[in-house]
Amino acid sequence: NHHTPTQFLTNLATAHTHGHPVTWPTTNPDTDTSTDPEPGTNPLPDLPTYPFQHQRYWLDIPARTGDLTTAGLITAEHPLLGASVELADGQATLFTGQLSLRTHPWLADHAVMDTVLLPGTAFLDLTLHAGDQVSCDHVEELTLEAPLVLPEHGSVQVQVVVSSEDPAGRRQISIHSRREDAPPEEPWSRHASGLLCASTLANGPALPGTDGEWPPTGAVPWSLDGSYESLAVRGYGYGPEFQGLQAVWQLGDEVFADVALSAEQQLQAARFGLHPALLDAALHPIVVGALGGREEGLLPFSWNGVTLHATGATKLRVRLSPRSDGGVTIVVGDSGGSIVASVDSLALRAISLDQLRDSPRAHHDSLYQVEWAVVRPPVAATPSIGAFVDLAALRQSLAGGAPLPEFVQIRFDPGTGGTEDVPSTVRNGLHRTLTLVQEWLEDESFADARLALVTAGAVATGPEDQVTDLAAAAVWGLIRSAQTENPDRFVLIDLDGTAASAAALPAALAADEPQLALRDGTFSAPRLTRLAMPARPEAPELDPDGTILISGGTGVLGSLLARHLVAEHGARHLLLTSRRGRDAEGALELEAELTAHGASVTIAACDTADADALAGLLQSIRDDHPLTAVVHTAGVLDDGTVTTLTPDSLDTVLRPKVDAAWAANTFLDALAGHRRTNGLPATSLAWGL
Repeated sequence: NHHTPTQFLTNLATAHTHGHPVTWPTTNPDTDTSTDPEPGTNPLPDLPTYPFQHQRYWLDIPARTGDLTTAGLITAEHPLLGASVELADGQATLFTGQLSLRTHPWLADHAVMDTVLLPGTAFLDLTLHAGDQVSCDHVEELTLEAPLVLPEHGSVQVQVVVSSEDPAGRRQISIHSRREDAPPEEPWSRHASGLLCASTLANGPALPGTDGEWPPTGAVPWSLDGSYESLAVRGYGYGPEFQGLQAVWQLGDEVFADVALSAEQQLQAARFGLHPALLDAALHPIVVGALGGREEGLLPFSWNGVTLHATGATKLRVRLSPRSDGGVTIVVGDSGGSIVASVDSLALRAISLDQLRDSPRAHHDSLYQVEWAVVRPPVAATPSIGAFVDLAALRQSLAGGAPLPEFVQIRFDPGTGGTEDVPSTVRNGLHRTLTLVQEWLEDESFADARLALVTAGAVATGPEDQVTDLAAAAVWGLIRSAQTENPDRFVLIDLDGTAASAAALPAALAADEPQLALRDGTFSAPRLTRLAMPARPEAPELDPDGTILISGGTGVLGSLLARHLVAEHGARHLLLTSRRGRDAEGALELEAELTAHGASVTIAACDTADADALAGLLQSIRDDHPLTAVVHTAGVLDDGTVTTLTPDSLDTVLRPKVDAAWAANTFLDALAGHRRTNGLPATSLAWGL
């Protein structure tokens, strides 16, 4: 009886597990034995008959990482980063981390057009921290290439890569992200890149107020009543953590401001170099309009000449000075006037709702397309331009004492010669253009000028536009290659035949764009943009009874596509052509593989550039399996720079593309657009490796 109930039950359990019987009603020390229990009753309490309620009351605390040193890493010592490591070959230092609205909830207060973005000031603070770790504390330049969208659920992996020093002591830096749940093969998205170096400034630029006078004498207060409400209407969804603008004054063309962190973020300020929410607030006078009229949807785009002089600030005095190039010079100090940070130039750029809507997909696709974007006419003076029919006329002009103009303008003549034979017209036009390009590059007397080739109807700038000169379209492809190999030597201008475009041609040459299209006097230039993919791309519908013709079908690309059509799209009748037919290397193995998958395969020797041979092949297709699709992958490789190309090498490449398809690559693009304009199906694909 001197045992506690716990000791008693422990001993009883030990006895029970060794085979001794236990009579619970008489051995339970908590049972009242003064009276016998009623027959059929159990003095022990029953367990509840209802299911246990699985409601947790524990706090959700982020999982802690283990000892980073066991994985060869060291702590990154930054709130937005987890670890860092120097690569063994010394070529780079890597900083890694994960961002989410669960681990960094204050970031949710930085939304633009209902999309939560990592602030541009956070990219800058990451860059400053990484540079400080490698003894490069000055940001020479940092360009923000794409916004980093923070998902509502889940995390984003972040990597900051700093290269080794170059001979000048600079280091390249880039910042990348990828969704936490992304498959291993998914590429990382690059959001920022720049250059770091060691600072040479012992003290930063002066900040008014060092003598205790703040704001400066003569500064006029700017009303902030309803400012953040107004910004919300314009798409800037700044929550409480990003509403740090306290006061604004104007003095001449400069703006001065007081900004401060929220009470909660002040506790975190010491962990940052310069808290992103604090520096972001320093930029708010720009978007509220205190620095003059600005476009909607402005975000930081390019930082230049940034030095951090002190860390851990919770309040700032700010001076914003507009630059003649449209940028802003920024100086920030503490309440005593001591310098905290300086920015030689910040350029801001407008971002559209479409760009932000597409940004989350930056983690899931890497498809791009060329779009023609309207560009503003140049403000610079019109350069000297000389219009000539050919280079012989230019040489004659120079021999007569005329100076070499900055631009030599020559109009492209398709030279049809009265024939409607499109392949011949394309071939002749490319021959003449190749001769022109080679003469231009070989003659040293032309070295200080640019050759401007003017076409008409060579490109389509939008769905309402169309290619009307297929030969000129092919010429654009040749000149684009020449531009890549010889920067600043060639310009392409395409006109639409209107008087306004003809009048704007001199200004177009001053626009410093390698390729321009003039439509009714408006300038458009090609830009690479991310292709917005549908959530669930629709597979093409193939007629199971139809025949699919694949030219070049036994080649690398053709055979790959044939396997794909059979395995993924259920193609059952294939006609594969090549110049050697079944004698081509790997042809019989391909036939056996496709047949084993249930496809009926015919491999024919046919030069698709031979119109008669191709017509005979098409007539041989059975009526019960008519031709329903054509994929033209035939091609011959004869690469070379424009200075080494010959008319024969051009013809070798053109024959299977232009002659056979009634289509080289730029020509195929233009041909597809030309067919669609006339209600005929066509798609031109730029195949990757």
